[in-house]
Amino acid sequence: MSKTGYALALNCGITFAGLKPASLFWLKDEHGEDIGYYTALFSARGFRFVTLKRAERRRLLYVFHRDRLEKLLADPENYELLASLGYCDLSLRGALLKLKTRIASGKKFPHEVGVFLGYPSEDVRGFIKDVRGGRCLDCGYWKVYGCEKSRARLFERYNRCSRCIMSKLEQGRPLERIFNLNVSAEKIPS
Repeated sequence: MSKTGYALALNCGITFAGLKPASLFWLKDEHGEDIGYYTALFSARGFRFVTLKRAERRRLLYVFHRDRLEKLLADPENYELLASLGYCDLSLRGALLKLKTRIASGKKFPHEVGVFLGYPSEDVRGFIKDVRGGRCLDCGYWKVYGCEKSRARLFERYNRCSRCIMSKLEQGRPLERIFNLNVSAEKIPS
């Protein structure tokens, strides 16, 4: 298993499994040796890989399912929230360009990134309002400000899926086989 494949399984497994629309993580340049291979492989399933920022020999990699992200951006609550934060063009391209610009500005990390990761808008709004972070009801994959019980169930589902993926990986099954991607054995990075 390549370091890129391992990093993708660990950080994006629940996205590739269809439980989340997107994932965001830092990937060291030394671990990104075959990112082009995985980008091409997963693009056949509707996934896109976008580098949102580069810093200190690493990249902030955003991996998303195109159709699911477009639906998130079109959702009225998300649309209203992003528009109130200065997102004028909420097409996929326009919204990603604005997010990338806000991340690159070097100021605070833009809290609306939660929308792009599929977090419920009430939790994103709650996080933006709760400057010190002390008012959340729960904390898991994100800070929860509403529907605590349903989020706890969702986080447990994410955890079960992630454990299953990592277990298969540790048993020697490559990422391509875990997600049933059609590729010949000789093309799988070692």
